[in-house]
Amino acid sequence: MTISEAGAAAAGAAPPADPASPAPPAGPSATADGGIDRLNPFDGLFLRAEHLSRIQDYARELALAVGAAGGPGVVEGYEVSVKDGTLRVGGGLAVSPEGRPLRSQRLVTLPLTGLDPGLDGFWWVEVAPDSRPYGDAPVQGSYCDDPCAGSGTTRRPYLAEGVRIQLAEGTEPGLDNQLPASRRNFLASRIFGAERTGHSPWPYGTGSAHLPQSWTPPAASPGRPRTVRIAVLLRDPGRPDGWEVDTWAARRDRAAAPPQRYWQSRLGMRPWDAYTAQILQFQDQLAQVLGAAPAPAADLGPLLEQLALIGEEQFLKSHTKDQLGREVARLITGIGEGALIRPAQAGPGPYALQDLGIAELPPAGYLPYTPEPEQSAGPAGIRALLGGQVELRYCSCALPDVARAVQEAQHRDRIRLDEPVGVDILLPVDDRAAPVGDWVAFVRREQRHCYDPG
Repeated sequence: MTISEAGAAAAGAAPPADPASPAPPAGPSATADGGIDRLNPFDGLFLRAEHLSRIQDYARELALAVGAAGGPGVVEGYEVSVKDGTLRVGGGLAVSPEGRPLRSQRLVTLPLTGLDPGLDGFWWVEVAPDSRPYGDAPVQGSYCDDPCAGSGTTRRPYLAEGVRIQLAEGTEPGLDNQLPASRRNFLASRIFGAERTGHSPWPYGTGSAHLPQSWTPPAASPGRPRTVRIAVLLRDPGRPDGWEVDTWAARRDRAAAPPQRYWQSRLGMRPWDAYTAQILQFQDQLAQVLGAAPAPAADLGPLLEQLALIGEEQFLKSHTKDQLGREVARLITGIGEGALIRPAQAGPGPYALQDLGIAELPPAGYLPYTPEPEQSAGPAGIRALLGGQVELRYCSCALPDVARAVQEAQHRDRIRLDEPVGVDILLPVDDRAAPVGDWVAFVRREQRHCYDPG
């Protein structure tokens, strides 16, 4: 306190105002508590544990409010896999809907032995907050604790704040009625569909034919979830580990504040993190099913013809042992040079996505493509992949135009492969109109028909 302030206080003047408090408004006003209380210290205050706790609580509540305002989601890490019947989750950082940072700095393992979901069931893999006390410090000034309460004269003075990896059971009607190869795509499509209608968007569902009468802001949430979902776990007895992990059906990276996500959903739009999750979910599953699909068999026709010729009885009688040896030597040489075995055809093979368990696609994505010489009418294998129902149109464009087209499809409906949906296949080319990669993009075609009433 300065000398002038001391003199004013001695004269009975009012102490200076708290700089954190705003000046009183000229008009009427009312106040409300925000649940963020801080310590108001003064000389002579006997500092106790409750006061230090209040200081920590104030800092924590401020951090939670700022974290919640930025939105929930995964920031980095938290890769999920299954190996030898054990769930493995790498370290990472996420922010829960309540605003708490969820940080892990090591690999967490969780045994899955005996875990069996119920009817139409699956498991959400979640990150939840957790803490544990540690350390050892003597208690000063409470000597009666030991003889009176039996609690000893030492306490654990620290709390390590970390995370807990947990499984929460979920159900999706009809999941058990799907073929094993189709369960993953079926569940992901249902999750994405429920996400789009989560905030009752007026263009979809009941009452979509009329404009809403109320456009009030979203109400304050009385209690936000404390966990962040990072994967879906499906039972799959056909796999060596018995489980299938789908990361992007559940994981949403931190991308937008809650008001932006709410109003995008409310207006029938698709938030960016939900859109990228749909694309990544498809790409991840596509890479796995194409990698697990049996490779096309090599053509052994010429080799079998030579073997059949050598094995004929007349051929054996008309040749000596030395001649048969030379024929076998020529046969081995022909195999080594590739003259008697034709290599398998390159490319994704004659597979249809529906046969591989993928019946629904995101509004845009990417497909494998092997360019063929002197071919410009359309990529080989794309029709086989997408099936005969979709209406394909082929376009060549520059790389930036591919990115723009994929971005423009953000709010369009997903692509069902059993419906006549217009789809554009975008082939990226360079300045000489030559393909620049072994992939193409697909986007659901815009449905806009304009006319002049006159």
